[in-house]
Amino acid sequence: MSEESKKNKKNKPFVFNDENVVNTYGFKIKTSGINLTRFKNNPVMLDSHQMENSSVLGNWTAIKKENGLLTAVPNFDEEDEKAAEISGKVKRGFIKACSMGVRLERKNLKIVNGELVLTKCELTECSIVAVPSNAKAIRLYSSEDTSNALSTEEVKELCMSVNKSTPNTIIKDTNMKIKLTTAAAAALELQAGQAQIESEELSQLIVNLHAQKKAAELQLQEIKNEKEAAKLAAINAKVDEAVKAGKISAQKKEEFVNLGIANEEILNTTLAAIPNKRSLRSVTGSASQNNGEESEVKTTDDFQKLSLDQQLQFKAQQPEQYKALFTKK
Repeated sequence: MSEESKKNKKNKPFVFNDENVVNTYGFKIKTSGINLTRFKNNPVMLDSHQMENSSVLGNWTAIKKENGLLTAVPNFDEEDEKAAEISGKVKRGFIKACSMGVRLERKNLKIVNGELVLTKCELTECSIVAVPSNAKAIRLYSSEDTSNALSTEEVKELCMSVNKSTPNTIIKDTNMKIKLTTAAAAALELQAGQAQIESEELSQLIVNLHAQKKAAELQLQEIKNEKEAAKLAAINAKVDEAVKAGKISAQKKEEFVNLGIANEEILNTTLAAIPNKRSLRSVTGSASQNNGEESEVKTTDDFQKLSLDQQLQFKAQQPEQYKALFTKK
C-alpha cells in the first residue's frame, strides 16, 4: 500500500450529498443526476468556497455514489501549514462538514411528487466548511456565468419561479372551492368574512407562505451565524490575552477556546482564578544593591521569608530548586 493510500485510510469519508435531505434553500439534489466528469479531472478541496490558490487544502479521493449518497475521502496537503491545521481539526473531530459547489440550469429544477428537486447539475468543487447549517451549505453557480456564485436572493427567486410556474402541484382540481376555518382564513390574510377560496388561489398563497417561511429561516440562520462568529471572536480574544499574560501556554489555547464555546461563564471564572505569570525577580526579590545580582532562595529560611503567594509561585516555577530545599542531605 502506498504512503498516500495509508494516509487517506486514516480519514473518514465526507457526505457531499444525501438526496433524501432538503437543503436550506428548500430543495433536494438527485445524487444520480450529479455530473462528476469535470470534478474527477480536478477533485479540488477548497477552504469555504474561496477560489484562490492559497485556499486549496488538497483534493478528494474514493469518490462514489451509493444508496442516494455522494461521498469522498479528503486528502489534505500536509506540507501546507493551513491545510495541515485544518486536517488536524478534521481528524480530531472538530470539523465534520463539507459543502458542494455546483453548476445548475433552471430547467433542471423541477417539482417531483410535490417536492422541489434539482434533477441534474455539475459538481465543480467541494469545500471544507465549519458550519454546514447556513445558506452556504451548498454553493450554486449558473451554467451561463460561472465566475460568480448565485446570491441567496437569486436562488430564492429561482425556487419561487419554479413553484409559481406549477401552481397546481398541491391541488390539481382548479374548479374546486375549499372552505376554510376562521383561523386558516386569518393566517392567509383573507378579507374579513371570506370563508371559501378557489383551490388555485389557495395553492398560490401556500407557495408564497412557504417561500416567506424559507426566507425568514435563512435570515434567522444568518443572524445566528453572525452571533456565533462574534462570540467565537470574543472567546479567542480572551484566551489570547490570557496567553500574553502568561496565565496559560500557547499549546493550551485550543483547549481553553473549546471550554469557552461549551460554557463562556466557566471560561471567565477559570481565567480569573489563574494568576499572571511572574518573573523569578518578582518572586525572590529585586536585585541586590551590593553586587547587582538577582537574589535567590538558597535556604529554607530564605523560603520562609517569602509571602504565601511568593512561596506558591516559587514552588510552581522552580520545582527542582524547591525539592532541593526540603530534601534531607
